[in-house]
Formats: sequence, structure tokens, C-alpha cells
Amino acid sequence: MKHEIENKKLVFHLEGELNSYNAEAVETEIEKTIEQGGFDTIVWDIENLKYMSSAGLRIVVRLKQAYDDFSIINMSDDIYEVFTMVGFTELINIKRKK
Repeated sequence: MKHEIENKKLVFHLEGELNSYNAEAVETEIEKTIEQGGFDTIVWDIENLKYMSSAGLRIVVRLKQAYDDFSIINMSDDIYEVFTMVGFTELINIKRKK
């Protein structure tokens, strides 16, 4: 997972799968990066994320609870459908993949 800070936005680029096998490592890396500071907003760019399990959804919930200015961009239709079913589209600023 790569990350960068652009205009006070901390952008994480997630790819592959976010599931129970790697969620803990992903969350740990996110927390360590956040601790460094230097940003006002957190953005997940998930253009290359193919699958997200409930373990990934838990990370989303934690980030949203801790940071009001958290958004997700480049979301695929499949992942958007899951977010709609669990009601996350009402709570999180989401931009779908074009």
C-alpha cells in the first residue's frame, strides 16, 4: 500500500484485496502513517482494490469515527454495492470509479 500527502490530504492507494488475512497489517500501517501527521484529510483511493471483506469495512468504520474528514475515491461498482447494503454510502463521502 502506497501513500502520499497532497495539499494536506493523506491519500492511501489500496490494491488487490482487503480481507481478514491482511486487514490487521493494513490497519497498522495506516495508524503508523497517521501518527506522523501533516494532513487534514484522509482519502482512500481504491481504484485498484478488487475485494473488501467485513474486516476492511471495520477499518472504514474506525477511520470514519476518528476522522470526520475521511473519504473514499475510485470505488468500483461491486464494492459500492456492498457499501450501499450496509448503509455506508449515507455516512461516508464516496466517489465511484468512472
